[in-house]
Amino acid sequence: MNAEHPEALFPTLDLAALRERDGLVIGEIAGRDSVAALIEAVHGHGVSAILPTVAFAGTEYGDAGAPLRAIAFLRERMSGQAEVLEPVELRSPRLWAALNARFAFEIQHRFGIYSPCLACHLYMHLLRIPLSWALGNAPVVAGERDTHAGVIKLSQTPLGIDASREVLLHAGIELMEPIRHLEQDSAIEELVGEDWPQDGKQLECLLSGNYKSLDGSVTYDEAAYARYVRGFLVPTGRAVVAEWRVEPDPPYEAIVGGVIDTA
Repeated sequence: MNAEHPEALFPTLDLAALRERDGLVIGEIAGRDSVAALIEAVHGHGVSAILPTVAFAGTEYGDAGAPLRAIAFLRERMSGQAEVLEPVELRSPRLWAALNARFAFEIQHRFGIYSPCLACHLYMHLLRIPLSWALGNAPVVAGERDTHAGVIKLSQTPLGIDASREVLLHAGIELMEPIRHLEQDSAIEELVGEDWPQDGKQLECLLSGNYKSLDGSVTYDEAAYARYVRGFLVPTGRAVVAEWRVEPDPPYEAIVGGVIDTA
């Protein structure tokens, strides 16, 4: 994967040919759950072609070849069932910075909660919107789960997942989450196999664990989280979508700042 290009929202593809593909979805490639979601989408949702996408936030480190191996694994597992196309890279450092870095103090001050993981998860979905539009509003398949065998992931709560779905629906795009209600990791292993452990074979994030206590536990103010989702996350996502409809390279910092100022 080439991580040298700072902005990549509009990849060079044969869009006309891709729009003619029946059963095409945009696949979010991250770790094990994302691959499991795509396998389930093929088995139970009529998907016959997958355009794998790898999104970058600028905080990744570790095994740079992990996303490509995940795609190769998916291609092997789906052989004869669905075609897995060549992967596409997506990134927008300016959008990520506006959502997660520039206004960290204001977000904490106004809503009583802040973690870069919260809007980063929305960012990952947002990056697929221009590509989906170019492909006739192709559905996006993601590997979110409401719970991970009891482990709390602040970016993947039912409220947070619903927020991302709402933003993509505002953009006219279906966010498919075929494993959302699979609670136990054993259900994921049935899809991908037992040799792929949870959190294995994927890039790591410099900010991982930022919302955990010293003992590794996770506690948060649910009321503050709800205020953040309704007052910031959803309106910011909708505002970015609205600007993209008229301008492919809008001033993200001004957009996000405007949402906060009126919250």
